[in-house]
Order: sequence, then C-alpha cells, then structure tokens
Amino acid sequence: MSCRKEPSPPNAGPGAATPAASPTQHCQSCNITSQTIATSPANRARTKIGVGEEVDLTVSPGPATWTITSGSGTISPSSGSNSTVRYTASDTAGSVTITATGQGCSCTITLTVVPPSHWTMQKQPGTNLKHETGRPDCGWKGVMCVHPNDVNFYRVETREMDSKSVATGSYNPNLHDKWHGNYPPPDRASEWFLIRRHSEADGSTDDVPDEIYSGDPGRAARGAAPPFTAGSMYFPITIQWRVLGGATNHDFPVVRQEHQIFPDGKCESRKGGYNEHCMYNDATSTY
Repeated sequence: MSCRKEPSPPNAGPGAATPAASPTQHCQSCNITSQTIATSPANRARTKIGVGEEVDLTVSPGPATWTITSGSGTISPSSGSNSTVRYTASDTAGSVTITATGQGCSCTITLTVVPPSHWTMQKQPGTNLKHETGRPDCGWKGVMCVHPNDVNFYRVETREMDSKSVATGSYNPNLHDKWHGNYPPPDRASEWFLIRRHSEADGSTDDVPDEIYSGDPGRAARGAAPPFTAGSMYFPITIQWRVLGGATNHDFPVVRQEHQIFPDGKCESRKGGYNEHCMYNDATSTY
C-alpha cells in the first residue's frame, strides 16, 4: 500500500516559520448598526436622516478605525480605534458612506441625508381667532411645520424674511406696499428659531407662534352691512433655514400669506396651506 501526502512548501524544513495569514482570513463577520439620537421618528435604526442629524454607529467585531469614504459630515471621536462613533450630518444633501476597519474586517454603512423640502402651517392649539365685530377682518395664530416627516430637523434653525404687500380693491391704497414683519435692517429678517419638536404626523416644528392677521382696510371696506367692497392682499413669504451654527442660509420655496374680503362680509386669511375665516358680524375675539 502506499499513501499520498501533500508536498512540502519549497525550502520548508524543520523549524521553518509558518507563512502569516492575511488579515481578512480572521474576519468571520462584520456589521455596522446605527441608532439616531432623536427618538422621533420611532424607527431609530433608519438610515435616512435630516441635515444636521446625529447618529451613533457601532461596529461588530470592534474596535475599528472609522472614515467617511464618500460624502460629508463629521465623526466623533475623529481618531483612534473605537467600537462606537457618532456621525453628524452636514447641511449637504446626498449619500454618505462610512467605513469601519479593524479586527481583520472592513465594513461600510450608507446614510441618506435630506434637507428640509417645504413647510406648512397649523393653527396653534388652544388659541382663538382675532376679529372685531362689524369689521371684515380676521386673524389666527399658527405654528410652522417643516417636512419631510420621516426625519428629524432638531438641529435646524429657521427665520422669516420680510416682504411687502401686494394689495387690490379695498386693501389698496391703505395696506399696499407695507412691510409684513417690519423686521430691522440690514437683514430685514426675524430672529433664528431652533426646531424643538417632531411628530411623525406633522413633521418638525419650533412651536413659536406666528400671528397671521388681515389688518383693517378701514372705511374702504367697512360698512354697517353687506355688500362690502371686495379686496385681496398677499405677502410673498420667504423662510430660510440653516443647520445650527452653520454659515450657509438656504431658502424654502416662496409661499404666499393671503387675505381676502368678500362682498358678503367674509374675511379669509391663508398661510402655508391652512386658512381661517370670520364673518363681519361674528363676535369680537382675540388670539
């Protein structure tokens, strides 16, 4: 009988060193998990995040060295070997790939960073309409909601830029070409407000009340009874956003704040997709 044996490696002999294995031979598995700092939306393992959002990344096995291999943002700690790091998105939208290398393994995770797309308004809970009986005026308090709703913009600030009215009918000339907010120069903008709350139904909001009011067109529309002189007025509203502490301001699409008087004495005020109205003979009320 004979048996077969594998040939010895060239130059191998008693006491010869065993060739070193490549690092990847020791890597059985490698995985990166993510958890958003924000607790709303409820899915904290989501990989779609808002500009400025923070995400804790954990690699197994660890520790590892971490690098952003494509896209922007920051990692903390930025050096050393760590099992968990925190990624903070910049204000630049797009895909971000992060790589962890260690324990013979190299793993990647890709996050999608999205900016605020648009805003809408809602009536502030617990508030009333503003109206003086006998006058075709109307007003309400609103709060701004920033979308999309499936990310959290808690590190985003917003402000409103001033604009001038465009008025016709009974609103002209008394209320034509008037500043909306009378914000101070040179920016002619409100102060910055930090977004503080999020809900999956409504999006991100700063909960700062916005007083929307038609103004009183005076005797041009006022009378004891209908018909009133019709009129319309709007302000082209520009809202800006920036990531907290950022140097770059971004504009949302322009949205009109609109007010309208109807001959029957109805006044309607609209902003951000929400509207309220009063009849001239409704009881006097305030916000």
